[in-house]
Amino acid sequence: MKFDASFFEQPLDRRNTECEKWDDRSIMNADGVPLWVADMDFPCAPAIVNALQSRAQHPCFGYGTQNPADEEALISFWQRRHHLTLQKGETQMLPCVITGLKTAVRAFTKEGDEVAIVTPVYGPFYESIRANGRKVRAVSLLREEKTGRYELDFSGMEQALQSGARLMMLCSPHNPVSRLWSKEELTCLCRLAEKYGVPIVCDEIHADFVYKPGEFVSILSIPEGEGRAVMLCSASKTFNVAGLQQAALACKNPAMLEKLRREMTAAGIVSGNTFARLAARQAYTACDDWLDGLIAYLDGSRALLRQWLAQYAPKARLSPIEATYLAWADLRAYGMTCQQLSEKCRARGVAFTPGTFFGDEGEGFMRINFACPRAQLLEGIQRLGRALEEE
Repeated sequence: MKFDASFFEQPLDRRNTECEKWDDRSIMNADGVPLWVADMDFPCAPAIVNALQSRAQHPCFGYGTQNPADEEALISFWQRRHHLTLQKGETQMLPCVITGLKTAVRAFTKEGDEVAIVTPVYGPFYESIRANGRKVRAVSLLREEKTGRYELDFSGMEQALQSGARLMMLCSPHNPVSRLWSKEELTCLCRLAEKYGVPIVCDEIHADFVYKPGEFVSILSIPEGEGRAVMLCSASKTFNVAGLQQAALACKNPAMLEKLRREMTAAGIVSGNTFARLAARQAYTACDDWLDGLIAYLDGSRALLRQWLAQYAPKARLSPIEATYLAWADLRAYGMTCQQLSEKCRARGVAFTPGTFFGDEGEGFMRINFACPRAQLLEGIQRLGRALEEE
């Protein structure tokens, strides 16, 4: 099968499938266009669908058993796609990446400790810290006003570690500002973690969504970080199987890995249901051609998004999209809060993720999910334009 634009633009009606993105009426009315939560409005790779359908033909779904092929598939994929060498025994299944964040907070810190995060950032980073009785130490990204591009504040991170933060957590590539962190930037963070003796946990769930000439670098590829880094990943974002609940962590430090596993055992965290393991295994072994076609399609869509925003919302300023399928739009020139923007968008039948979901720095911003057929994306941006025009 050829995975070109015609594949990714084929009709896909997700309404009434218990779909958060399309069926959550607290976010959007029934006739709305959803450009918010980070899953894709594309069919999964046929290799995944066929494998699941075949397994579902068997009429029994009892307890499963561990399959060494699951870890082998994960290791092979990361070597093939990102030149990261992992050994057997250095990975651990998880239900989701957020579980990994929470487990790391519990394993490497104690109640009352500060955890340093780079903000604005995906909302569950905050929740993972606060729900476990720890304190958020936010280190704001530095924004270049002319281009909208963000940079890491290394001085701010060092101050956070100097004042006692006991763990560093990073999103790489970064959600929501679409930054692809370079090897040099990651090395600087790892050196700070080494200097102050803290672990660094890196959410790399968006690793596969990188646009040329960029190249993704895993935190575990950085020599300075290899001994104190934990990487979190999942097939769920890349292959659009988030509803199956399957993720993994990788760590090259045996002592750190053991701490994580003890915490998971104590909390009763288990992973690996029959369909999730099968889908992940297929994704990592049989879907490279689908993924290559997807990235090409998204690359075209990110260029069109910039054009359409300039046409329909000319005061909007879009940060450079180096990675992810999530665009960070500065709408502050329209003089509205996120709440006001969301209300106007709802009235016009379109939904985005408000910037304040990612922290206080997101006031007046919206995150746009462009992983959908282009006709849907265009309709959503046109509706945004009409919402912004209203008094």
